[in-house]
Amino acid sequence: MGKIIKGQLILLLLSLLAGHAVAQSDQIYSTSGARLEGNVVGVSPVAVEIDVRGSKRSVSVNEISRVTFAEDPPGLQAGRARAIAGKHKAALVDLQMVNPAEIERELVRQDLIFYLAFVRAKLALTTGGDKREAAAAMLAFVRAAPRSQHFFSAAELLGDLSLAQGDYSQAVKYYGAVSNKAPWPSYSLRAKLSEARATIAEGNYQRAQQIYDAVLAGKSNSVEAKRQKLFAKIGKSRCVAETGSVEEAIAEIENIIDQNDSSDAELFGRAYNALGECYRKAGKPKEALMAYLHIEILFYADSDIHAEALHNLVELWDELKNPDRSVAAKNLLNERYAGSVWANQ
Repeated sequence: MGKIIKGQLILLLLSLLAGHAVAQSDQIYSTSGARLEGNVVGVSPVAVEIDVRGSKRSVSVNEISRVTFAEDPPGLQAGRARAIAGKHKAALVDLQMVNPAEIERELVRQDLIFYLAFVRAKLALTTGGDKREAAAAMLAFVRAAPRSQHFFSAAELLGDLSLAQGDYSQAVKYYGAVSNKAPWPSYSLRAKLSEARATIAEGNYQRAQQIYDAVLAGKSNSVEAKRQKLFAKIGKSRCVAETGSVEEAIAEIENIIDQNDSSDAELFGRAYNALGECYRKAGKPKEALMAYLHIEILFYADSDIHAEALHNLVELWDELKNPDRSVAAKNLLNERYAGSVWANQ
């Protein structure tokens, strides 16, 4: 028994020493899976600078999955990891265990404040929460740390929160901060698409179509840029249905569905939501219902896309004299996405 206990103690000491060694350095984890260890000496909205054994390296923010710090309290370590993994409720519990006043290093304190605002925003947009308070917390972070590496993520979330509150002009402003300032096409194009969706929600289809046309005119031919252009084609078709030919819009969306890989759940979710809207515009509720059911059954991974489909299913089931299915869709919408703009329409 003594040998077993002694062996266990040695293993425990080794694990503690290993954890202590890791904790002595900051770490940047890249989207490719690589990792840099050293001392983070500077951050900006576009890059994080790290000193690796006397050699300074600048890592572009769009290539970073996360940054950890030597002084991270356990609650921040766990909360950050859970926030990035989408486990927002659990992340909030972890993060709230940390007292910001007890953190001496400014970068660490800023990271804690950002992730607290981040998870509150995500919860407010999905399962429920005070959107105004979440927006105020994120705005306070941006004002306190305008040079943070989290700037563009914060601006995008502020746009999402404004959109969810029906403040479309403010949403356009925040998305514009990303599309105009982010130096990476993937960020800029994504923000432009969000800006166009906010403009559609505002009812300004002509302006939204102009934004989509600008995305389609972009010169980048990267894989991601091509994918974003497919989203733009879908969005533009939605505008065409409102301002021109519904049949033309339906044909374009169906062509996108036929010509692309259905494993891209977000793309197909956006496509079927737009197709459903087009069929509703054309006065074809049964066809619209089938479009939204594709999302309910197959392409429900994205919370905003699923919530939009459920909102429309509530109305369509009722229109087609199936109140039980309408109530079921409404209950699911409120249960999963109480914080969504679609649950409040």
